Amino acid sequence: MTSNLAESVNAMFDVVREFPIVALFDEINRRFALLFHQRRMELVHYANRFVPSIEKDISEYVNAGNKLLAHQIANYKFSVTRHGDVATVDLPRR
Repeated sequence: MTSNLAESVNAMFDVVREFPIVALFDEINRRFALLFHQRRMELVHYANRFVPSIEKDISEYVNAGNKLLAHQIANYKFSVTRHGDVATVDLPRR
């Protein structure tokens, strides 16, 4: 592997470059499909749905959200209460 991205790609497709352009695109498609398949198979065996840093963020947001009480006032408009403070959230204007 070289440090130049173009050289790396050229080295990957060295044999196929001599064929028609359709063969080159077929090879590129095959390589990307293989790469995505391998990554998908790694994720199938992964216990969590998210990486640890995102799991932590989600946990913090859920804990913060559990302290809020929301009531729908109208379509896309909510009254949010937290420790006696009340705020109105209008989602289309957000």
